[in-house]
Amino acid sequence: MNYTVKNHKLSSGGSNVEFIRSPNIGGEIEPQFLIIHFTASGLGNDMARYFAKPSAEVSAHLVIDRAGRITQCVPLNVKAWHAGKSMWTDKAGKKHTALNGTSIGIELENWGPLNRTGKGWLSWTGIPVDPGFVVQARHKFGGPVIGWETFTQAQIDACVAASKAICAAYGIDEILGHDDISPGRKSDPGPAWSMADFETRVIGDAVEDSAIWRVRSPTGLNIRSGPGAEHPKVRPDALSDGTPVLVHEQEGSWRYVSVLNDNGDPDFSGWVHGVWLRAA
Repeated sequence: MNYTVKNHKLSSGGSNVEFIRSPNIGGEIEPQFLIIHFTASGLGNDMARYFAKPSAEVSAHLVIDRAGRITQCVPLNVKAWHAGKSMWTDKAGKKHTALNGTSIGIELENWGPLNRTGKGWLSWTGIPVDPGFVVQARHKFGGPVIGWETFTQAQIDACVAASKAICAAYGIDEILGHDDISPGRKSDPGPAWSMADFETRVIGDAVEDSAIWRVRSPTGLNIRSGPGAEHPKVRPDALSDGTPVLVHEQEGSWRYVSVLNDNGDPDFSGWVHGVWLRAA
């Protein structure tokens, strides 16, 4: 689906997306950054309606649920309360603080970090999470290897489409995670979200095809014969953390890569999930 921005509202096919107004706002802003968050909430936990409560004292411009449905809560040129205490040095070397005043926030419905018990994976509220929607990883800023809920393809695609429209409308060329602007205080969107892949799809700001990337997965990364977990493994052993690969093409969230040997030459090829690749 394609989106456009008109009068600071996100629309598709000539109609605005559902708008549930939040009172938790500030004055007018000139957006320079796009910030990605997770809601730390479950399926059907309507965060847009929560943001509509004055008592929430928090808001975001957009909320995207697991089915990819987008709800807008704040006009895109108005300050939302999503970043909190934050700072960032932009590409030009200028330092920014209190990024609510310079950014658009997108919340993705997702539990975030999970707890592992004898009964399986549980959210912070004790709700069971299907292990098929869990990845185990260490956050890029450190900490133990834990479980994280994955984002749905519908969410990712909707976020890409909305972000393309937003970046084009406001000239935004820096997309950040809440963890980037509030390190140590916030962990969203976390390691289940591939920011490099997302940036590539939205603004083409990451390394292009035929570039060397590295596996970033403490538990290893399976390489398969096709773009999907249903395809058999090319090799029985997973690629170890730090393995260099040459990216050739992509299909959805999957990448067709050649694994490089110690001499930097291609050894064998296959498909891997792009969430576990980082630019070398």
